[in-house]
Amino acid sequence: MNQPTPNPTPPDSGLLAFLRSTPPFDQLPEAVLVKLNDRSTRVKLAAGQTLFNSGEIGDSMYLVIRGRLLGSEQTEDGIRTAAMEFGAGKLVGVMQMLIGGRRPATVRAAADTELVRLEKSSFEQLARETPQLVLALGDLVRRRLREEQLARVLYSVFGELNEASLQRIGSELDWVELRPGKRLFEQGDPGDCMYFVVSGRLIGVRENGADRHVIAELGRGESIGEMGFFTGEPRSLGIYARRTSYLVRFLKPVFDRLSEVHPRAMLYITQLLIRRLQRAAGYTRELFERSNIVVVPISPGVQATEFTERLVEALQLHGNALYVSSARLDEFIGVPGFAQTPPDSPLDLALDAGLDDRESGYRYSVYECDLGDTAWTRRCIERADRVVLLGDATADPAVSPMERDLLGAQPDLSAARRTLVLLHPESTELPAGTRDWLAPRMLEGHHHLRRGRRADFARLARFLTGNAVGVVLGGGGARGFAHLGVIRALRETGIPIDLIGGTSMGALIAAQPAMGWDDATMRTANRSSFVDRKPVILRDYTMPVYSLVDSRRLDQNLIASYGDTRIEDFWMRYFCVSSNLTRAESMVHRQGPVWKAIRASIALPSVFHPVVEGTDLLVDGGVLNNLPGDVMRELGGGWVIAVDVSPARDLEVRAALPSPWKVLLNWMNPFAKPIDLPNIVILMMRTTLLASVQKTEVVKKLVDLYIQPPVSRFGLMQFRALDAIAEAGYRHAKPILEDWIRQRPELQSQTPQQTGTGR
Repeated sequence: MNQPTPNPTPPDSGLLAFLRSTPPFDQLPEAVLVKLNDRSTRVKLAAGQTLFNSGEIGDSMYLVIRGRLLGSEQTEDGIRTAAMEFGAGKLVGVMQMLIGGRRPATVRAAADTELVRLEKSSFEQLARETPQLVLALGDLVRRRLREEQLARVLYSVFGELNEASLQRIGSELDWVELRPGKRLFEQGDPGDCMYFVVSGRLIGVRENGADRHVIAELGRGESIGEMGFFTGEPRSLGIYARRTSYLVRFLKPVFDRLSEVHPRAMLYITQLLIRRLQRAAGYTRELFERSNIVVVPISPGVQATEFTERLVEALQLHGNALYVSSARLDEFIGVPGFAQTPPDSPLDLALDAGLDDRESGYRYSVYECDLGDTAWTRRCIERADRVVLLGDATADPAVSPMERDLLGAQPDLSAARRTLVLLHPESTELPAGTRDWLAPRMLEGHHHLRRGRRADFARLARFLTGNAVGVVLGGGGARGFAHLGVIRALRETGIPIDLIGGTSMGALIAAQPAMGWDDATMRTANRSSFVDRKPVILRDYTMPVYSLVDSRRLDQNLIASYGDTRIEDFWMRYFCVSSNLTRAESMVHRQGPVWKAIRASIALPSVFHPVVEGTDLLVDGGVLNNLPGDVMRELGGGWVIAVDVSPARDLEVRAALPSPWKVLLNWMNPFAKPIDLPNIVILMMRTTLLASVQKTEVVKKLVDLYIQPPVSRFGLMQFRALDAIAEAGYRHAKPILEDWIRQRPELQSQTPQQTGTGR
């Protein structure tokens, strides 16, 4: 490799005149320019010679006097980005001078080139003597960084562009800066322009009167408003900044003219439109292509550094991850206290620009806040797309003054998503007291992690990257035992279960892996309840005022199985669905006593007593939503697997129904051949499922994998066939899951075979 050789002879006085006419030096006092002149050395490069390579430590910056340099870097997938050109008057390597670090690009001479070199030690001395120099360079870096980020965006839209093309396109665009919470446009505004996000994070909000819901998140490189731009329709969403964001605006005449010269642009926009339509229809999972994750320790003594290191390690499976803390940043820069730079310091702009630059090379940036209200903590929170509140599960769950002051108890709609993570000792069997942590906080969700459990950190990483696997189990009486076989197949194929939920029998089965039960424990518990003794559904008949069956024994059995365990105390996220007769809507249970939620989900109308919740009556979830894949999609299951045990065609009869008296006599005769006909309980079960079975076709489009084990040969009440039904589910699901996981490399690298724990 040909490296440049600096000439120890100081540059002549012509450099002083050059500095006086070159931004940003033209804004500096004469005394500062003289010092720059005295402490610089001259460097000459022949055409083709390398100035420095990507990855080298940045120990100096250069000013091009004459000639031309060419810089290039690569994206994560190895594709070269648009070339960066540096002509006379351009600074090279200034970012590393301001905040340290390695060179992001390789720079070579495109022609014979002459430069001036300023070493880092000389720059640091000048910075201490003249803060104006740092301020001027920081502003230059911020503007240049925006230009480089824009170049990446334009490259993705128009293809590879040279410097002239970049400048020509850039000159026709309007820059827009949005501070956190500020609106770009309202729902219903005219769709007369299109935007591209250069940096930052925005949200799309659907407004219906007083109701406002976040529908989408938009990050660097994504477009905004393309639907109205091409159709002329009003804006379908309101767009707000989640954090400080920079965008460029395309007017339609400008884009039409550019797309004629660069036809790839229309292909890019067409692909965007297809992805947006699929996302709007719920057919695609939510992805977080680039995200800033901020870890905020909220308990004294919580081991935030150890946690963040483990989290970053887990995130690396989904894309390269940057880890920044105040201590790591100070060590990286070599300046103690640099991370605590206050907002009114000349270095503030340089620090922010440097962090922007470092983020640009990573898919995920993880910031660890200090334990307390510091300048660094506030800077991290301002940069957050996702906030992870890190608490010690054994500590006081109350909201501290620091947490309240920095985050507020009621976050604004545009604020970063908040997730609570509670760290437990590794020996913890089952969490407790979670509701005391959740009650005073507005959260997207929560997670329980055991120190030293790699699988727990891998699960959190999947949630933060949109790769969590959600499993939905449908209702169907005894046929629901097929879920036991499917869960076994999931574990054997190494597909993690991060979130699980279901309806009716599916709700009962789903709670078992959520509690950490292994396959053997699940099989034993269900055999004890449904095989070893006659199911409660077939006895305890009562006066049919509210139901056919007295439900007290059913309540006692559920309480015996789950005790006072609450849903929010599960290791795994869990939900179940019931139907609210009072409000005529589905009800999703995510907190509260497990036994009561399951009891509501399996409360077959007219067979079991309804469950009273406040002033509402709750019955079997299968009345409205027997396979809640839509609920799973809304709750954040990145990949959704639905298991349906209710066939569309069922309860066939070969002849006319005999009279009830004939059936009664048949029952009373021990030697008579049983009449194979559905009884009133089976008829009620099937009637309950009719509306939900029709909804299944919609659910199929919302999930990533739909599995329907062949269990129609088993009766809805054939509980004693547990082993055969479970085996049918296993044999059907195993090859399907093996094929599915082979096509999902991002899941193949996860922790294999989650075997669970005993009861």
